[in-house]
Amino acid sequence: MTLVHFVHDRHYLDQLHITLSAPADEQIMQQQLSSEVTEKTLLGLSIPACPASLTSIMRAAKQPNVDFVRLAQLISGDAGIAGPLLKLANSPFVGLRTKATSVLQAINALGIQNTLNLVQNISLRQSIGGNTPGLDKFWEQSSLTSTIAERIAPKFHGISKDDAYLAALFHDCGIPLLMIKFSDYSEKIMTHSRFGIRICDIENEHFSTTHPIVGNMLTRSWMLPPQISKAILHHHDTTIFSHSSDGIEVSVRNLIALIHMAECIADEHLLVRDKAWPEFEKVVLEHLEMSKHEFSELKGDVLAFLNGE
Repeated sequence: MTLVHFVHDRHYLDQLHITLSAPADEQIMQQQLSSEVTEKTLLGLSIPACPASLTSIMRAAKQPNVDFVRLAQLISGDAGIAGPLLKLANSPFVGLRTKATSVLQAINALGIQNTLNLVQNISLRQSIGGNTPGLDKFWEQSSLTSTIAERIAPKFHGISKDDAYLAALFHDCGIPLLMIKFSDYSEKIMTHSRFGIRICDIENEHFSTTHPIVGNMLTRSWMLPPQISKAILHHHDTTIFSHSSDGIEVSVRNLIALIHMAECIADEHLLVRDKAWPEFEKVVLEHLEMSKHEFSELKGDVLAFLNGE
């Protein structure tokens, strides 16, 4: 079993030893990263900067009156983004009625926000591992999960579909960074997971950090919305939905709930055995005030969409 297959089959960890009564989440993060061992580990970890081309594209897209032609020119100017964008835009998961043959056509068909979501998807892949062998299935899972999260977000009050997409896309981005940093990462995870040890326990024991912490660092570096970075930091913690976690905003809990729902559906679509959902099912459904039957119906609808039914 490869690490990527393990990631699909992982059993998540309630692993963040954070005092939630601290006055600010930023202070919490500083406390979490204050240990000498963790600091030494992160010192040698390369967190990729947000690509300059993505920054230019994002800046142009956020203008009050977006110039679609200018935006298309910026995207087309980066062949590493333009080609994959057209490929993703024409994929069955996006579902354009007419095949886009140019970046401008893709933007007009997708709309600004959907285009930005895909551009960020592409930039994330290229910044972390690029075409590194073994990561294809990881990115397939991440892309599928983010597509599902975006699709189901409107079903729930107060959850932005754009935040849902980005939170689901980035939530495990620390894993490939740790794979690149530590040559024995895959081996350690696979070996110890056979004994039922959770992935973040293994990471803490052998690498003195965890992928939620690393993922949080990357998303803050890329200046993603704070609720997304917080959701990534806390997404393994089932106690996040308890009354003792009153310091965590509802928007963060909503995103964590949606990540797990989307991942459950993605795992079923990919025929991957899911160990995460049973751990989170009760707290997630209670938080979203949803019954098992209602979730089953929602899951069935999304699976039918993914299967082209």
